[in-house]
Amino acid sequence: MPNPPAALMAAIDIGASAIRMDVAEVREDGGIRVLDSLKKGVQLGKDAFTTGTLSEESIRSACAALQDFKRVMDTYGVLRYRAVATSAVRESSNSDRFLDRILMSTGLDVEIIDGPEENRLTLSAVLEALRGAPALEGKSLLVEVGGGSADLTLLAGQEPVQSGTFPLGSIRLRAGVRPDVGTHDKWVRYLARQISNIISTVKGSIALAEADHFIALGGDVRFAGRILGGPAGAACRSIPRAAFESFVESVCKLTPEALVRKYGLSYPDAETLVPALMVYVQLLRQTAAQEVIITEASIRAGILQDLAPAEESARRSKLTQQILSAARSLGRKYQYDEEHAERVRALAELIFDQLQAEQRFDENHRLYLQVASLLHDIGLFVGSRAHHKHSYYLISQSDIFGLRPREREIIANVARYHRRALPQRTHLPFVSLERDERTLVSKLAAILRVANALDREHLQKIRDLRVAREGDQIVLTVPGAADLTMERLALATRSDLFREVFGKRIILREAPQSV
Repeated sequence: MPNPPAALMAAIDIGASAIRMDVAEVREDGGIRVLDSLKKGVQLGKDAFTTGTLSEESIRSACAALQDFKRVMDTYGVLRYRAVATSAVRESSNSDRFLDRILMSTGLDVEIIDGPEENRLTLSAVLEALRGAPALEGKSLLVEVGGGSADLTLLAGQEPVQSGTFPLGSIRLRAGVRPDVGTHDKWVRYLARQISNIISTVKGSIALAEADHFIALGGDVRFAGRILGGPAGAACRSIPRAAFESFVESVCKLTPEALVRKYGLSYPDAETLVPALMVYVQLLRQTAAQEVIITEASIRAGILQDLAPAEESARRSKLTQQILSAARSLGRKYQYDEEHAERVRALAELIFDQLQAEQRFDENHRLYLQVASLLHDIGLFVGSRAHHKHSYYLISQSDIFGLRPREREIIANVARYHRRALPQRTHLPFVSLERDERTLVSKLAAILRVANALDREHLQKIRDLRVAREGDQIVLTVPGAADLTMERLALATRSDLFREVFGKRIILREAPQSV
């Protein structure tokens, strides 16, 4: 008996060089089976990365492609879908008009996603593709070169430690090199220097040299994998480093016209091949990897996993752990006191749990508090004076895997108020938030201030804590604690925001000794 329509879903990716869609079904065992894959070449990136605006011709082409995709969705009976647009649309000044035109002509609601969300979806797909494969020991660099940007994630096992999105897309790179530089060889050398210059800045954000393995995905590198061999239809192929470098060197000698003749590529695909492969090989040379692991995973696979109802709670738990792992990596970068940070996080969670039902906190709010607790003191790396403000800046300006810029801004504000002044309307970062976000920041910062006070001396004296209500008081009982004089003094000065926000006093008690 076929699956009901609700089990059918679609993922649409509007990229810089093409629009793609996968239609899939959820099997009875919870697995996902792709039924149809469609691709339509639409060079949105040529407009976005040269003029900063999507042309009328490109908008019409995109609408026509998506109208065809919508008819396919209707034929299958797809009810669940997610359509995303990446760098080309994200960087266009008329992106809102583009989305409106698509909605009016197709009925499809398209969402513009940022680099961190691209990284999250990509990693989800890659981990699924590598399931069952031998575990990769050490660290791995995950790379996807698209038309507008390259998404990079450094993994320790399956946990992301550093990630970022960089201007290394194939179409963007082509647009940045004048077509009149001379011969093809000279054009390639100019392009190589441009890529090298960008990678030198990438190394400031991602420790490329620490990678023992190199995992690549994207249409251009998949083409290389098919040419160089490996099992047909395999989820991933392993290509020796020397063979990959040699192939890229040979491809770089060919013009787009020659690539079309030799490999039967479409001309748009031939145009992007050389810049993309040059990015992969230059990044590869920054690592210790001796092979290139090429996977068939895509951002659309990540979207389909999100849409599938099975294992939703497990995916959420996994993402939370990945985000916390990335936050800890950022903390180590700025030499934070890890034991203090973990103790503050644990104490903050206990207080959060006591207030969760009453305040209608959700799991996202818990995550924001966890990350803010871990990173509240990283500003000490800059200097002890006003370090809470330095913490705000470092968090808000850092890429943290799985967190969107708006989420980082909320977390940065929470961390900023772990000490000193309370949130005020004269504080520009705070007042720039939406009203509900300001309320949330005040609540989470109030909890963080209390938790931080309970480890005032960074000695982790409070290892166990019981939280209870007594009328309008929150009573914190510490069993078997040493002298808590300093913690009581700190709590007296830092529970001000808690009383103001929640209308409750915080009382610290020692549990009576058993006789």
